[in-house]
Amino acid sequence: MVTVIRNAKVFAPQCLGEKDIVISSERIVDIVDRGTFKASGIELTEIDAAGKVVCPGFVDNHVHVLGGGGGLGFASRAPELQTSQLVRAGITSVIGMLGFDATTKNMASLVAKTKAFIQDGISAYCVTGATLEHPIPTLTGRIRTDLAYVNEIIGVGEISISELGYGYDSFGAGAQYIAKAATESLLAGRLSGKSGYLCLQVPPYLKQVLRPVFDIVDRTGLPITQFLPSHVNQTDGYMSDAIDWGKRGGYVDIGANYSPENNFSRATLPSKAYGILRAAGVPASRITMSSDGNGAPPKEEAGENKPKVANYMPVRSLHAVWKRWVREEGVDIAEALGPVTSNPAAIAGLSSKGKLARGADADLVFLDDDLNIETVVARGVVHFSSGDLIRQGMFDRTILNELGIVA
Repeated sequence: MVTVIRNAKVFAPQCLGEKDIVISSERIVDIVDRGTFKASGIELTEIDAAGKVVCPGFVDNHVHVLGGGGGLGFASRAPELQTSQLVRAGITSVIGMLGFDATTKNMASLVAKTKAFIQDGISAYCVTGATLEHPIPTLTGRIRTDLAYVNEIIGVGEISISELGYGYDSFGAGAQYIAKAATESLLAGRLSGKSGYLCLQVPPYLKQVLRPVFDIVDRTGLPITQFLPSHVNQTDGYMSDAIDWGKRGGYVDIGANYSPENNFSRATLPSKAYGILRAAGVPASRITMSSDGNGAPPKEEAGENKPKVANYMPVRSLHAVWKRWVREEGVDIAEALGPVTSNPAAIAGLSSKGKLARGADADLVFLDDDLNIETVVARGVVHFSSGDLIRQGMFDRTILNELGIVA
């Protein structure tokens, strides 16, 4: 079965102009000049993408697929994410993690959820570990064996820098804890052919922010690209350190849901954060953006009598902020695509993701004139088109019907 996407304005993420994209099974077979692909004697499906921008499917490197939250009690735990939520947001590859709650949720459930996404037809991976947990929770008992023997596990995270503590010294117990995790992940990654990167979570109250991690890199010789500091736009101090980190060659991640308008009072708008990083000299290739989706941290409320409410963070914010980069901030489409496609794929070691090229996975998003998501193709199959779910997860239709929504 061969599918040809005709007349597409292709961003791979670099602009290739108007092309035809040839897909067989789950791979891109070729990208050719418009109208030049001819075939006979084979079953052929053609999709007309005239007037559409066609780009790689988004890679969201930070999603709480089992549901984040829990900081306000059992009722504040977010529910499991459904495949349709990702597909509607243009996300064809997702990297899941536990986060705060490793008590009612665990690595076995995370790996199972990752496998479920794969069965539903998208690409999914996960990292081992959890925030503020000693020792780091794993599936097999060790970081090294998790990465070596479990296909879906590609790194470690999210590990909180607050492990270093307020009284951080130059190489105290907290630093050794993070350095050991990064070393195990690096060695296991080399053994198994995976990235083995470590996702860092930084609480907004820390004053030193990334400085202790700079020291870890300087003292141990661990590559700076081994670490991914997440949602660096939480505070001005974090942004300042992130600029230095990125200029030294490290990756930095913008949190699409972190903004004052979304109840993070000290955050830099994610729509502005990219321009600030670039203007300060951080290479475009070292910036990623993730949703931190399906997380539910407590809202920052002023006053003792304010009700405690979980601040749900949707995965759809990834596309919404990306669109603002292009429409409001004037970022070129090709450059803007890097942080949500090729860059997260690079740090995660996903060599067939985040790009449109011969041999790459057939993960594509069609965008209309206003850059809204029109069609989503994951692993060579149309999952979403013109507002309709074409391929649904096991329980998508049941859940939507229960809510009174037409699937």
